[in-house]
Amino acid sequence: MATLVVPPAGSSTSGKPKEKKSQEEIAAEFQQLRNQQRNLVNNLNTIEMDLKEHKTVIDTLKTVEQSRKCFRLIGGVLVEQTVEVVLPQLELNKAQLEKLIEEGKEQITKKGLEINQFKDEHNIKVRGQEPSQPAASDKENASEEKPSGNRNVLLTSGESENFFHLTVTGQLESAHFPMGPDGGGLFCRYDIVAGPDWELVSGLRSAVTQSARTESDYRTVVFNMPIEFTMKSTNPYGWPQIVFSLYGANIWNVETNRGYTRVHCPLSGSSSGRTVRAPLFIPKYANMCSAAMSWISGVNPELRDPKILADGSKHKGLACETYGELVVRLQAISRGSTQMALDWGQTAVDDRY
Repeated sequence: MATLVVPPAGSSTSGKPKEKKSQEEIAAEFQQLRNQQRNLVNNLNTIEMDLKEHKTVIDTLKTVEQSRKCFRLIGGVLVEQTVEVVLPQLELNKAQLEKLIEEGKEQITKKGLEINQFKDEHNIKVRGQEPSQPAASDKENASEEKPSGNRNVLLTSGESENFFHLTVTGQLESAHFPMGPDGGGLFCRYDIVAGPDWELVSGLRSAVTQSARTESDYRTVVFNMPIEFTMKSTNPYGWPQIVFSLYGANIWNVETNRGYTRVHCPLSGSSSGRTVRAPLFIPKYANMCSAAMSWISGVNPELRDPKILADGSKHKGLACETYGELVVRLQAISRGSTQMALDWGQTAVDDRY
């Protein structure tokens, strides 16, 4: 717990003495300022990642036809639009995000000045931030002073003791179908889903692959999409999962889903990573009339929010069939778990599998 050594208050020159603050109040107020600064930095990182995603999508849409159909996620609902409609909206959002980033940097600068002013006002010294070496005359003067009661000392623990990091790297290699895919122009989207205590530090929370087709091997569609992100958390609850959504064109050249799957991020892995073959499942209608219309039109039912697959209690009773699989190679590195007394239960036996 943060502790402070508060010097005795001197006499005030004004008629009314200045109200003193206890060391608990000073520590709480200083910690509150630091938390506010940390929240501003986290919000800025989130906005910068959103801006990076907007730039990637805008650059991609500029290379395709304006009349091409595309899908945009609005309020958790996938809305069908065209490039001509979506591109101006993304340009407007990009300009607003750039403005928010500039305002966020100014707020962080002001908050830093406020924290430094508070430290100087209460003569606070943070452990780990040692002052520069004093001159010889300063050392002589300091030796004459008593070591107690002339400086507030704030003892804070490092952030590495409060949470741990998990870095996941790898790639979505390919999709394999025993009898070949039912259509062409396949592309896949992935979304990272984690518990409430997990926070994305770097990387993309969701991304979309390029459109691919089968070539030499009619059963395999190669994507080779890199996956890399880092998250931090205070506990292992809600371990990160990756939800994949596969889409493609049917015989009527209409884009529809070709299956969903999810993969748990590994606890640890070798330098070459671990390969996971995740089965793809396609939702099916429960009544015969809707199933017949789906068979005639070639359009499969879609999940409004595929992230519900990460929670087993939210998709109970879902009618589906499996066809094909995704090949994913992942490896993970954790940092800071030892200081939090976390043991993943890994043994040398795991390396044989």
